[in-house]
Parts: sequence; C-alpha cells; structure tokens
Amino acid sequence: MPRPKSLLKSFDFDNAKKAHNCQHNGKHRINAGDKRLKLKVNRTHEHYCLECAKKIIESDLLKLKSALEQINE
Repeated sequence: MPRPKSLLKSFDFDNAKKAHNCQHNGKHRINAGDKRLKLKVNRTHEHYCLECAKKIIESDLLKLKSALEQINE
C-alpha cells in the first residue's frame, strides 16, 4: 500500500552555521548557532528565524483546518 501524500513541503529545524538575515524579514538577523526553520524549495533551501517560522506555521495550520472543514461539510 503506498504511503499517504503530504501537502507540507519538506522542512526541518537546524542551527545556522553562519550569520545571515531571515528570508521573510530582512530585519530579522539569524546568528551563527541560532535555531532556524529550513524549508526546501525546489532544489534549494530557504531559512527563516523562529519568530517568522511561528507565523508561517500558524498561518498554514489555519489553512489546513479550513480545508478539513470543507471536506467535512
């Protein structure tokens, strides 16, 4: 039996190896050693600070709950 598909993109949390800006908000700085969201987009990765990661996750949860409600109607 095939495993179920996922609507979620491939993501993980890791620690930054060097300092850089968050890809969602350039004013948010991710320092070396900070935990960050690592999102696989096509063949590259995008990196987000934890503050922006929380907002992204909360937004996606609302979208998924809405989709589930539409199925259950």
